[in-house]
Amino acid sequence: MSMEYHISSNIDLIIHLYSSSSPPPSPNGCTSDYESSKPCDVIKYYVTAWSLEQTSPIFSRIISPSPRFKQPSKISYLGKEDCKLITLEDDEPLALSIVLNLLHFNSKSLPSIEGISWNTFYDIAVIWDKYDISNIIVPPWLRHFRKNMNSVGYEDWLFIGKTFQEEEGYVDLTARLIIEAGQNLSGREAIEAGPGGVGFTRHGKYIDASGWPDPVRDHITSENSDLMERLRSILTSWNLSFKGKRPLNLCTCHSSVPRYNRHSSLSDRIVELLSNESMVVSQRAHLPTTSNGGTRFASRLRDIGGAGNWQWNGSIVTLRRRMAILRDCMGDIDMRQVKHMLENADIYDLCPLEESALRVLYDFDQTIETIKGIGIDGKIVDVPLHRLIEDVKKEPWNSKGGGKKWDGLAMLGIRISGIFAVLYVLVFAIALGKGWGVKLVANGVAT
Repeated sequence: MSMEYHISSNIDLIIHLYSSSSPPPSPNGCTSDYESSKPCDVIKYYVTAWSLEQTSPIFSRIISPSPRFKQPSKISYLGKEDCKLITLEDDEPLALSIVLNLLHFNSKSLPSIEGISWNTFYDIAVIWDKYDISNIIVPPWLRHFRKNMNSVGYEDWLFIGKTFQEEEGYVDLTARLIIEAGQNLSGREAIEAGPGGVGFTRHGKYIDASGWPDPVRDHITSENSDLMERLRSILTSWNLSFKGKRPLNLCTCHSSVPRYNRHSSLSDRIVELLSNESMVVSQRAHLPTTSNGGTRFASRLRDIGGAGNWQWNGSIVTLRRRMAILRDCMGDIDMRQVKHMLENADIYDLCPLEESALRVLYDFDQTIETIKGIGIDGKIVDVPLHRLIEDVKKEPWNSKGGGKKWDGLAMLGIRISGIFAVLYVLVFAIALGKGWGVKLVANGVAT
């Protein structure tokens, strides 16, 4: 006996679904006097045509096509002579039954909020998109899954959010994926992904991006590649500036033992950051080719090592985390102070090594200070990094004030000195203008 779903009591339309997947586990077991000659793998849905036609233009054209097209068959069912029969293909059976119950407002026949899986909800969105169903009807599980949208494994919210026009958090999710997308596929994982695979790794898990909207996937790919190229350029140029020598050779603080020792530690951290051990050798030979329509993150490899042609295959977030070893050496100064120190390197008596480290940190953080996300409408929106990485707001390095006490005092001293210099010039100019200097000499005050 074929599997059946009785969706409506006012039946004037029967749907036959042909699918290679298994039938849903718990259909409504109802028999009928309608004997089908269809194969046993057919799944039947008994519905009201009006409910489908009012909510979906695609269903409307299938059920009531233009007269010049072939009309649906009419059959007799439970004494009704004019029941229409349509066939559908390749829809997920359980998801289709849930969608049909939604369109008939059968709330009692719907799964509970916790009783539906993420995969089933995704299948519902696929059917929603396929038949262009009106978003006047809102699936009750939307809010439940929205709270998980930023978690690993829920990246297909990019498709679901666009399908149901859910704008909340969408831009931030795209920006988050730009900085969290990495590529550390082993040869086995790359082969399993398949030659048509479109995806990347995120926190060690392979994420399939083939179902995302094309403009969204292309934007994430492009922005990720552009940012990584700019960061690669910063680190590569810095690495080349050492000319194959130890970074400590740039230090000019030999006369100050404490500073030299501090910069020696800084030099070791730089070597650790740029060392071959921190990079991953290219695995291009293991990666499948891709088409232009779905650029694969897995094929995006970056040179950072220069001479050794080493590759950085991790995410921007991971690379930023590695940069923390430099931040620790520079203290808890904030970026505003760093900018001031770089603009006044002579006043702060920065040695070339210290200045180069501050410059790299500043350029690195400025590059990723804002990430360009994309909305469901295709609009590009700047997203501050602190909205994507919670720790950024707590780091002294990124705070708007504070910093080391002595750095603050140094800046205050520079400002006070500047004010006194300006006042001195003004007083001297006024004195000359009023001829005070001439009068003092005439009275014998000047010597």
